[in-house]
Amino acid sequence: MNNSYLKLKNIFLKKNEKKLKEYNYGLAILKTILAFLVIVAHDFNFESTKNKAIIFITTNRKHHVPSFYIMSFYFMADNLLSLNFKILLKRLRRLLIPYIGWPIIFYSLNHFINSIFNKNLPASFEEFKMQILLGNKFIHPLWFQCDLMILTVLFFTIIFIFKKHSFLIFEILLILIYAVEYSGYDYTIFFQRYLGDDKYLLFYLVGSIPFTITGFILGSYKVIDILQVHKVKTFVLSLLLYKLIADYSIFRIIKNYPYPGIDLNVQSSCLVFIFSLFPSYYTTNKYMTKFLIYLTNYTAGVFYLHVPIHRYFRGCFYNIKKGTFFGMIQEYLICYFFCFFGMSIFRKTSLRYMFC
Repeated sequence: MNNSYLKLKNIFLKKNEKKLKEYNYGLAILKTILAFLVIVAHDFNFESTKNKAIIFITTNRKHHVPSFYIMSFYFMADNLLSLNFKILLKRLRRLLIPYIGWPIIFYSLNHFINSIFNKNLPASFEEFKMQILLGNKFIHPLWFQCDLMILTVLFFTIIFIFKKHSFLIFEILLILIYAVEYSGYDYTIFFQRYLGDDKYLLFYLVGSIPFTITGFILGSYKVIDILQVHKVKTFVLSLLLYKLIADYSIFRIIKNYPYPGIDLNVQSSCLVFIFSLFPSYYTTNKYMTKFLIYLTNYTAGVFYLHVPIHRYFRGCFYNIKKGTFFGMIQEYLICYFFCFFGMSIFRKTSLRYMFC
């Protein structure tokens, strides 16, 4: 890392040591909203409403995965830069528990339901094997978990090998991926040609790298914490930039990619900046703090569970089956309460990571 970065970081850390340790409830709320938008993206019937407010929410659903990546690597930046192997293993263990645990549970549950009720839920060993290898067979949101583990190891390896030059490597990689996207070359064809149906993992992995690099660079310079000093300016400028890109698209829209283009990266970063400004005086109230913890604590569990929950409960709830907005709220609440009760049972064990 260059001297200017170290100087900036050291000065800021000394002045804000206590503040940096505080939990950012605004970003926790953003994660909760994004988890709901994941459900909307997968299960909402976009022809089921003409409500302008609902249309606005659903048309902004593409920011969920980019924003998750930006926040994840923002808060992981210091741990990666420390090159602490124990911290790396601890993170991978936390990610692996739900990644392996939920497929085992739902593979067994699907077998049981198929044998008792004569259903045709995915329950072959081949499907289970591909779910573990690729993360996208019968619980396909787990591709995110798989890519997150791969990218964590990739970043750690690059920093370990290149050390002070690692930032340059990340910047080159970012430019290279966007150059390919904006060139018009469709790298999905490459993956389809050589990997066939198993292209899913690498297809999304490559598309996710720009957001992880953005989050890592922002986290390395503690940009969100520095912006807290200029809350009004940050809020206004982020909102204006988000709106400007939404209305005019500064860079042309790219098709055939999962989360393409600089526009989406900038907009997702703006969302992170805006929600990070959540007023700190709310968090000094113990009742408000407790409410926010209960509200936002199960984002990851909702993300993991919504696909199997939709599969099992769409026959019980008309609105879920029809994909209405109210049905998406029902689906979120079912996932939430599953996570709440699961956490109540396994709170003191490592299995709690399956729900939060």
